Amino acid sequence: MHAFVRLVEVGTFSAVADELRVKQSTVSKWVAALEDELGVRLLERTTRSRRVTEPGTRFYQRARQILAAYDDITAQLQRDLPELQGRIRVSVPVVFGRLFIVPAVAKFLRRYPSMEIELMFSDRYINLVEDGFDVAIRVGRPIDSSLRSRRLGRTPRRLVASPGYVARAEPIRVPADLRDHPCLLHTGLSTGDVWAFEHGGKTLRAPIRGRFSANNSEALLAMARGGLGIALLASWLVDAEVRAQRLVTLLPEYEAPVAVIHALMPPGPHVHPRVRRFVDALAEAFDTRLEASPAGRA
Repeated sequence: MHAFVRLVEVGTFSAVADELRVKQSTVSKWVAALEDELGVRLLERTTRSRRVTEPGTRFYQRARQILAAYDDITAQLQRDLPELQGRIRVSVPVVFGRLFIVPAVAKFLRRYPSMEIELMFSDRYINLVEDGFDVAIRVGRPIDSSLRSRRLGRTPRRLVASPGYVARAEPIRVPADLRDHPCLLHTGLSTGDVWAFEHGGKTLRAPIRGRFSANNSEALLAMARGGLGIALLASWLVDAEVRAQRLVTLLPEYEAPVAVIHALMPPGPHVHPRVRRFVDALAEAFDTRLEASPAGRA
């Protein structure tokens, strides 16, 4: 039943097989066995496509309710267990995940020895349902508004460059001056080739350009340290570099938009207790006032 419901929702046997961690042929056999048991055709199959039949649509709608009821009673029983147990699959950004999520997961696993956590590191926005994730941690505005979301924290962004670059480059006094400087571009940001700043109650948008771009913040940080341009990066990544005088902050009176950290979960009426407890543990690892802080650090 679960396999058929997911097949209707994600559309392919291969996606369901990946999600359930079985062979594609196994999913096909399950659906065929379900049709034999019910005595009706749930899917119309051709060499190129599959279509849900009218009985299949009715069965899907009722099956979703049955599975939701099953999840509900399972969640209730899990809440009554003396010890949290099960598996959680989590998608995390590469750099942020390594610096912040890994320490929080280690603490969580020590606290709940019967739990299993699988971390997948990627900076792309995955589809939680299709890719079979329980939680996705993302820095920035969520793309899919249908997902459950919990804000874990937020962090300022800093405009930075190396002291050597600042010494030899033309002065940068206002955001508009950035158009005359090579900027280091993060390809994962929705802002594209425009950086926005707040000043005096107004939003100033500065067009930027540059010779280097990457989808990894540490690569941009390395280029900035090497004097190859100006970067706009999260404070948790650059503040230590500024204190060590390997980078300097530019335009400190102009505030860049903060980066909000979210835990995203698939849509639905219930969040499994182990997932809720995991997200609670992540929230405890962050300072939600201004900046995200690594677990265990004040």
